[in-house]
Amino acid sequence: MSNELEQFRISYEELGMTPEQIAEDRELDLAAVKAGLMQCSSKYRKACGRSDEDEDDLNFSNDDLRRVNDVIKQIALGAEDDNLRLKAAMYIRDDKKGRKEIVKAVQNMQFNVLQFNQAMQKVRSVGDAMKQEILGHTVNV
Repeated sequence: MSNELEQFRISYEELGMTPEQIAEDRELDLAAVKAGLMQCSSKYRKACGRSDEDEDDLNFSNDDLRRVNDVIKQIALGAEDDNLRLKAAMYIRDDKKGRKEIVKAVQNMQFNVLQFNQAMQKVRSVGDAMKQEILGHTVNV
């Protein structure tokens, strides 16, 4: 983990700073801070909706999941339509390898927070310049 990400984690988990405060303190874009926290802080991921199954009535139970997995497996192994079998088989493989978990994908992604922040600032400045150009032409018409 990079020093910058470690500083995000410490600021959020140990110092109790919000992502907004971290962004302001480090002079970074809020989106860059949130992306970094998603990668390095389990406490932040939990705060973003990763709750225990016991607390969330909207999640399927383990029994429901087993039954649905059995159906998908039966389709993958026995459907007459090859396209349907392929889709079910690919789903099972991707799920087994953890590719269906967004948080896992983001957590394992390696990126430079400072480069990400710089790109976000560049996009915003281009957007602001375009907005000024459009508003400037509208006023002169």
